[in-house]
Amino acid sequence: MTLTRRELVKLLGGAALAFKAGCRSSTPGGDGVFADDELDMLRAFADVVIPPDDTPGGSDLGAVAYIETLALAFDSASPPVFAGGPFSDRNPFPDANGHASTDFPDNDFANFIELDRVAAAAWQLKVLGSDRVAATPNEDLYGPVGSIEQQLKDGLREAIDLAGKPVSQLEPDDIQILFEGRSDEFKALMIQLVCEAAFSAPEYGGNPDGAGWKLVNFEGDSQPLGYSQFVAGSYVERPEAPLSTPNPGPDPDPMSSDVHDLLHTVIAVLGGRES
Repeated sequence: MTLTRRELVKLLGGAALAFKAGCRSSTPGGDGVFADDELDMLRAFADVVIPPDDTPGGSDLGAVAYIETLALAFDSASPPVFAGGPFSDRNPFPDANGHASTDFPDNDFANFIELDRVAAAAWQLKVLGSDRVAATPNEDLYGPVGSIEQQLKDGLREAIDLAGKPVSQLEPDDIQILFEGRSDEFKALMIQLVCEAAFSAPEYGGNPDGAGWKLVNFEGDSQPLGYSQFVAGSYVERPEAPLSTPNPGPDPDPMSSDVHDLLHTVIAVLGGRES
């Protein structure tokens, strides 16, 4: 069975939409954390995780801005870790009939929530590592914790040294081999961060203009318009985006038979039931 790149991203995206770790964007283009050659390799590796074709890859989906902003989160007196709410400015308020009005809310997602003492300590350890925090819980048991920045830099420098020439002179297969040769920890971190960048809300620094959401046909946050309104004692669904039935019109990106077969296999292995 061979999955196309688009089909793989659709499967990845469904899970990655749950990721929320991150922050607002750093310097566009990325120069706040990584050296130039590290940035080149980081962008190349982001495109290994989500390869570009007729749609953007990991680099164009904001991986560098997202990663750099996360690495710099605690340079701010109010670390931009958890976006606020309840509304962004992507959808209007409903009118009296439940249809879209012309009145839009302010973007509360851009106002990040203050961390409490426990959350701040946990995120500082995760982002900054043992060397830059006052205390590391369970260090005797689990050992030191490396910062996100240092973990990435170490893996990128190894790849750069092995490559022996600029990324611009490497073939895609060379970059793929370099990525596959890095440690499992580095690869897992890259995959996590690139997927978070691509599929989290744009306020976290990645997913520019919702490009990652479009890639997996996800509509994004829906409030305050929502999908239904309580009118005269019952809920009235939006006709173009109902809750009880599929959206009208053809599937914008139907799955191939290979993907259907894979899903059937996964459901059977997990003991699930298909309706």
